[in-house]
Amino acid sequence: MSFVERYLKNPYLITSILLLAVVLGFMSFRKMPLNLFPDANYPKIAVVLVWPGASAEDMEDKVARPVEKELATLDLVRKVRSSSRDEVAAVSVEFEYKKSLDSAEVDVSAALNRIWASLPRGLLPPRIFRVSDATVPVLTLAVYPRAGSPLDLAKVRQIADNELREALLRIPKVAQVEVFGGYFPEIRVEVFRDKLSRYGLNLSQVISALYAQNLNIPGGLLIRRKNQILIKVAGERLEREKLLDLVVARTPQGEIHLRDIARVKTLYTERESFFHGNGRPAIGINILRPEKGHVTETLEAFHRAFPRIKRQFPDLVFEIADTQENLIRTSVSNMIDALRDAVLLTVLVIFVLLARMRMTLLAAISIPFTYFMTFFGMWILGFELNIVTLTAVILAVGLLLDDAIVVIENIDRHHHLGKPPFRAAVEGTREIMLADFAGTITTVAVLVPILFIGGYVQKILRQLASVLILALLSSYVVSITVIPLLSQKILKPQGERNILERFLFRISEGVLEPLRNFFVRLFDFAATKRLLFIGPLGIGLLMVSLRQMPLVGRDLMPPMDTGIIKIAFETQANTSLSETERIVNRMEKIIRQTPGFIRMATMVGSEPGVISFGAERTPQQGLITVHFIDRFHRKENIWQIEDRLRREFLKIPGLRYVHVYDFGATPLSSIAAPIDVMISGPDPKILDGLADEVVARLHRVRGLVSISRNWYLDKREIRVLPNLERLTHYGLSPLDLARTIRTAFSGAVASVLRVPGEDGYVIRVRFPETERLSLSDLKTLLIPTAKGPIPLSEVAEIRAAQTLTVYKRQALSPVVDVLGYRYTTAITHLQDQVNRLLSDLPLPRGYRLSQEGEIKHMKESFGRLRRALILALVLLYFSLVPTFRSFVDPLTIMVAIPLSLIGAVWGLLIVGRHFCMPAAMGMILLSGIVVNNSILLIDFIKKARAEGKGRREAIEGAIRVRTRPIVMTALGTITGMLPIAAERALGLERLSPLAVVAIGGLFVSTFLTLLYVPLFYTLFEDLKNKLSKIRRRFSHE
Repeated sequence: MSFVERYLKNPYLITSILLLAVVLGFMSFRKMPLNLFPDANYPKIAVVLVWPGASAEDMEDKVARPVEKELATLDLVRKVRSSSRDEVAAVSVEFEYKKSLDSAEVDVSAALNRIWASLPRGLLPPRIFRVSDATVPVLTLAVYPRAGSPLDLAKVRQIADNELREALLRIPKVAQVEVFGGYFPEIRVEVFRDKLSRYGLNLSQVISALYAQNLNIPGGLLIRRKNQILIKVAGERLEREKLLDLVVARTPQGEIHLRDIARVKTLYTERESFFHGNGRPAIGINILRPEKGHVTETLEAFHRAFPRIKRQFPDLVFEIADTQENLIRTSVSNMIDALRDAVLLTVLVIFVLLARMRMTLLAAISIPFTYFMTFFGMWILGFELNIVTLTAVILAVGLLLDDAIVVIENIDRHHHLGKPPFRAAVEGTREIMLADFAGTITTVAVLVPILFIGGYVQKILRQLASVLILALLSSYVVSITVIPLLSQKILKPQGERNILERFLFRISEGVLEPLRNFFVRLFDFAATKRLLFIGPLGIGLLMVSLRQMPLVGRDLMPPMDTGIIKIAFETQANTSLSETERIVNRMEKIIRQTPGFIRMATMVGSEPGVISFGAERTPQQGLITVHFIDRFHRKENIWQIEDRLRREFLKIPGLRYVHVYDFGATPLSSIAAPIDVMISGPDPKILDGLADEVVARLHRVRGLVSISRNWYLDKREIRVLPNLERLTHYGLSPLDLARTIRTAFSGAVASVLRVPGEDGYVIRVRFPETERLSLSDLKTLLIPTAKGPIPLSEVAEIRAAQTLTVYKRQALSPVVDVLGYRYTTAITHLQDQVNRLLSDLPLPRGYRLSQEGEIKHMKESFGRLRRALILALVLLYFSLVPTFRSFVDPLTIMVAIPLSLIGAVWGLLIVGRHFCMPAAMGMILLSGIVVNNSILLIDFIKKARAEGKGRREAIEGAIRVRTRPIVMTALGTITGMLPIAAERALGLERLSPLAVVAIGGLFVSTFLTLLYVPLFYTLFEDLKNKLSKIRRRFSHE
């Protein structure tokens, strides 16, 4: 008794398991988190190092350089890059995917410990950050005071850093909350120079007095027989109102209080950053998800808790300035609609071609069983509902119906032989189940290499391949269990078709019969001109098609219109933050007037330790994220909006550059721009000249926009050059000068005024602003010495100089990057122009030019895909060998694969898509689909030959009989892919080339297969016969 017969006689166990899987699948579908794309960024560790008072040049030379050298020795490092500006160096280490973030963090921490003693004294402890897809905030809040509220932004910052942040961190699924926007509160002690001189004091004495009188000091332990008690001197008792009464010094004339030499203000630190939410000044708050968490889970938890949190802060206004929530939910909703349309269209096409209502109904019933089983598998594997996984679900529609129809048709054939429903179900299923399994395995076989290919390709396409494999295997299980069980009730021995079925049958036959006759006659003619059809026509057509690939162009991933625009900009060197804010206000006004505007978040500068807002920007650099309504509800595409904004921004004086680009302009966050020409070498001045020349040449590249470089050599600074002989005479060192200058002009933190339940107020000591504005203020600065105070000009020369705005390093060398963005032009078309224009650029010895943009990752990814395709073809061949018990027949069957490439290339060219990673995946998938048509032909021919028919008769019979199922299979699969090719969902532009390749390849190969597979069958058979004759001849001799 076969499995099918045992199951149909006692269906309860397996049916219960299947129904349980369906129920669990439905629950899994409802519970699965949503996302736009799978997490794909390389694991990265960022180290932020702060050295108060240090110049950008010192940060690069004395901090970033030695740290880079040590971190470059770590295992599985891909790239080490650093960015150094005044007082701050950010060093990032990017690792291979196989390196876990936990291991990377431990290795980086250990490396820093090894070299810490050799780094400059005064360097603050390093801050180490794990950078992953979870570092991207799920939501950005803009917080500002309500109208009429007594609060200002400094107080809002204080509330955000304390009570509000703590309330948000208590929300489940929220891993981190980061606050940004300047306005750090501080108590500023402004010491007057003339009063300081009158009393014979210096700034160091003021700082020491504040520090000594506001300090908790351990007093030891009081140890008793039964217990012990800590003794503490509670000296932290300064109060804001009594600060002026502090005794700074005692002289014979009496006590000198702080009020005698200074004034005290409660202000905020001089800002190096600011945040605007929807065009108005605010404090920004980023909500981050856990590393292993999901975007929508964190968002749902936030939305449940946030109304209660808002009620706790009635004086604050909260606005959402940035979030991908709407994009994700709209995109997934669009994908579900596309899936519905794909199912309906495919079922309709199958019904028209089958012209059997009951058979179509039974095939349609199998779809929810298959899909819910697939969703259950996805949930077990921890997948999300995103564009990639749902694309796989939609792609599977046509393939699933193929499995069902093959079994249904065979059961129906047994019905027509007069067998009762039970026997028809048993024998029809048993007869076809192994062949059906072989067809399923061929498609699965070509997908398996994607699961183990490694790199970025595996990260993006693994889920697509996994879901397709789950769907195909689920479909096979359903086709040999659910279909035969339900067929006993739904399928009946039928005589004549009803009126509708007869009408549809006549229409389909009216199309298919001429097609059969055409291909039979064409084969008869081609058989007499076999070498002509195989050589000049067949191979020639393939070569001509492949020669069109340069016209098609290549991308790593296609651009997409999500309605989100990023605007990165920089104002001229030495521009103050207030002037930068004025320029930003003009930019935001232009943005708000753009039709379709929804919201925006503006970040300028950076704050050490606030990694999600950006850690490398100077006070002249900023980023604006703008959301517009989706492309289905506006007239212009995102690139037209970008172009208009770019033209308007260029009219604003004070902007050095402005990059306007679409969200997802680069597939990975580690790719700075689509075109990134990196120049490396030891001398920044030479790098500066080379960068200018590269920028000038890239302006001649058609389709390249927003061209700029990532640093300039025009930042003004004042250099103090100590006279070592004079310093020695006065018993001073350069360090003494630096400390005095930094304290007077930037200020020094003397202590912290503690406030219960808050972080406290920093007490900063410095000169008033009016006494530190000019060069003469610096020259006349009094330096305390053992011989009395002397002006700075006595022991140092002071001169103006120009330096880099920021120091960039990569691969242990200074670098400058020239960046360029695009509209939708293929990367290879741009890169070809770039290479041609830079081919004769003279480079001094020791300087190198490299391409670090999308093209670099393309070469790696396409190399992996080539290996995957070769392995897929090998697995496909060896999966066919045991099925056909032949080493030759699989070669005949696989002839359909190069035929499909013809349609794939012309499909991309006609529709205007570029060859990219999803298109390459489409070709791999196509190779597993198109062979099924060849299998139908070869299987029929071999069975007909086994029954005693001649070769010609068997081939013509195969063409006539198999045309309908071949066309039905192809049209069903093509119809299911149409919503993807039509880009029916936001972000689906990323994967539409996959469907275009599959549709084009399947369409062309369907018709060419009916001719070329029989031709190659005759060719291989004739060759085999000739070889047999030769062997027999040699054996007789």
